[in-house]
Amino acid sequence: MGFNFRGLAFKQSMMILAAITVVFGLIFAIMGQKTQDILNKITIENGEETSRANVNYIDKLFNSGKLVGDDIAETLGKRKMTKADLDTFLLHSLTNARNLIPQIVAVVLAYEPGMGPETPKGEFMRLARFTENEIRLVTGANYQDKEWYSSTKEGRTSRWQEPFIGEFVPEPIAVYTVPIFQKDKNGDDVLAGVLAVDMSIEFLKDEIATIPVSNGGYALITSENNVAVAYPKSIAQGKRNREIVVKEIRGNSTVDFDRKNRDSSGLFMGMVAGGEESAVYYTKINSNNWTFMVVWPVQKFLQDQRDTRKLFLILALGGYGVILVIILLISFRVAKPLKELVFAAKKLGGGNFDVDIPKVSGRDEVAEFATAFSNMLSTLKAHIEKEKDMKRIERELDLARNIQLSMLPGAERDENSEDDRHELAPFLLPAKEVGGDFYDFFKIDNDHLCVVVGDVSGKGVAAALFMMVARIILRTMSKNLKSIVDAFNKTNYALAKRNNLMMFVTVWAGIIDLRTGHVEFASAGHNPPAVRHEDGSVEFIPSRSELVMAAMEDTVYTKQTYDLKKGDTLFLYTDGVTEATNDKDELFGNDRLLDALKRGGRQNTSDTCTQVKRELDGFVQKAPQFDDITMLAVKFNGSDEPVWERYEKTVNVAENDTGALKSFVQDILTPMDGAKKMQMKDAWERYEKIVDVIPENQDVLTAFVEGILAPMEGSMKSQMQINIAIDEIYSNIVKFSGATEVTLIVEVRKATLSARLTFIDNGKPYDPIKQADPDVTLPLEERDIGGLGIFIVKKTMDSVCYRRNGDKNELAITKTL
Repeated sequence: MGFNFRGLAFKQSMMILAAITVVFGLIFAIMGQKTQDILNKITIENGEETSRANVNYIDKLFNSGKLVGDDIAETLGKRKMTKADLDTFLLHSLTNARNLIPQIVAVVLAYEPGMGPETPKGEFMRLARFTENEIRLVTGANYQDKEWYSSTKEGRTSRWQEPFIGEFVPEPIAVYTVPIFQKDKNGDDVLAGVLAVDMSIEFLKDEIATIPVSNGGYALITSENNVAVAYPKSIAQGKRNREIVVKEIRGNSTVDFDRKNRDSSGLFMGMVAGGEESAVYYTKINSNNWTFMVVWPVQKFLQDQRDTRKLFLILALGGYGVILVIILLISFRVAKPLKELVFAAKKLGGGNFDVDIPKVSGRDEVAEFATAFSNMLSTLKAHIEKEKDMKRIERELDLARNIQLSMLPGAERDENSEDDRHELAPFLLPAKEVGGDFYDFFKIDNDHLCVVVGDVSGKGVAAALFMMVARIILRTMSKNLKSIVDAFNKTNYALAKRNNLMMFVTVWAGIIDLRTGHVEFASAGHNPPAVRHEDGSVEFIPSRSELVMAAMEDTVYTKQTYDLKKGDTLFLYTDGVTEATNDKDELFGNDRLLDALKRGGRQNTSDTCTQVKRELDGFVQKAPQFDDITMLAVKFNGSDEPVWERYEKTVNVAENDTGALKSFVQDILTPMDGAKKMQMKDAWERYEKIVDVIPENQDVLTAFVEGILAPMEGSMKSQMQINIAIDEIYSNIVKFSGATEVTLIVEVRKATLSARLTFIDNGKPYDPIKQADPDVTLPLEERDIGGLGIFIVKKTMDSVCYRRNGDKNELAITKTL
């Protein structure tokens, strides 16, 4: 039996040499990686050893500061003191605190207006401050808008503030703030004020300077917002602490270091204050959420690793060169047919399915492979045509699903409808890639919340498109008409007028008065909502289901009402909930829905939707979902504020019927004191909003202005023109001014239905009024680019004026509503 020189066995024996090269390469790679891991481990251990003692020391110090603040706040919450008692208490508290923690330099007490001693109508702020080896008492004011006070008041929980140089303590301090709660006459906890413990952090710089770090490294401490708190003087170079920022290197770019979604300690590559590339080991300081970092310049940190990799590379290249020469000499003849097949395979991989497969003569394995490859190509051509159509459809459906879900608000902050008087949570799960269910919620004005749930007939892309159109029209009509019945009538007419596909939509929508819980609603063929009362009982709202939307143009809907009590949860849903079917063809039904809501107890709205979905899953089990599942839970918390009396008057703006408005206002104000009435008539009401200059805040400013102007009930045309003016002016500020902050001041005079909007930004000087107006008589293609937006503003507003006030631009527009 002769040796077959044409067989694959001979060829494989030659290729063993190439395999050896691969094995050697893997060995060298593994050795290099292991060496790097060992060096990294040593570095991490060094970082851990350096960090552990210092972090424990800082944690112990700041935890002690927290205990001091908590104890003082608890005492103030339990005891009512006179001003003299408070002064003695503050002096005593600071003395005891400094005996325990010498770094504490001040104890600050600030009461809510009316909650402090001897201040039934005003503010009360008092602090004990250590200075020049003695403790002094100082009185402060204007603290309501301070970050340390407002953030603690709004959050109603203790916290460490970002470090800053205080007004009364002229040195870097870390401030621990604690809300003070006292019992009211009903026994409920109410916020009485805020206690602050000021701790000097100057000592941290000295502490950092004495920490020894190997390989030319150093230590630093950053705050929760990645601002340097303590650092060596060598990296400052005249920069302020807010300019000393830690960056993380990701690929070819750098981003601000963010500890979110990370372990409490770890190693990364980054830069400090724009310096050289460094290895950074970080450790979280649990007491105040700061970060302790050990930094090694990368050139020194990586030197040992580079030397080791260089040695491995030289050895690998030398051995590979020798083996490569041998392999090339032996395998040239063997590799030729394989190279031809590889060349054909590359063309095939690049999308050329008309490539010619080389014919390999002989009876060895390579020849058989070439024949099989040719057969595979023929089969692949047939299958690839089918796959193209399927993948295109899948991509389009995925895109449609993302667009559909992005149109619906995910949380109340998306709609600027957050309000302590209610709590809201939505849930939507389409049965297919896209569906016809939808929900919506938005504020009509400050005191009225509109909630909507709907279900379009059918499924798939057509239902999704019809759903989006129905939602947009209903939302627009509801906001502008402020009547749910009028909105239903107008929306139905718009949908039915061109409903060539004969689709329809069931809708339930209601406007909730957040002051009283009164709900005005309408139902277009939709399931009645359920209510879970504060006492745990549940029921369906008496809701008359009228004709579905888009069926007939002249359908007129009826206003229905319901009064929510404080603590009631309104639960809206589509028939995908009650008509969910298990493998026995049984429906989930109304009774099971009420049981699920009842078992939810006093859960929040998000957990209410989760509870119902959990009950659904347990009922249907493995049965497929045939219909979209949509839920919207709204809890009415109520308000202790008095209800304002509201009067409404509608006039024809085209007839300039100001006399009717004046008579209407005078009839309401006549019972009031005459002087006050005249003062109210001529007074301007002023509102202010400050935002960062980012595109997303345009919607914030528009919603802010709409919320102010909506109660004045001006014309829809005026409101639209004001919205366009906001769009154009804010867009110019974002794109061209270079500003970082915009202040919008809105002033309204209700007696004359006038509004004045003043935009103040810190950008470069620019007077848009001096710019030449575009020649609108020219064809569009011949006009110069730009200037049209400001031109529209000047044409639609009553007046537009600009001035440069110091380093600020001020652009004011006025409009009669």
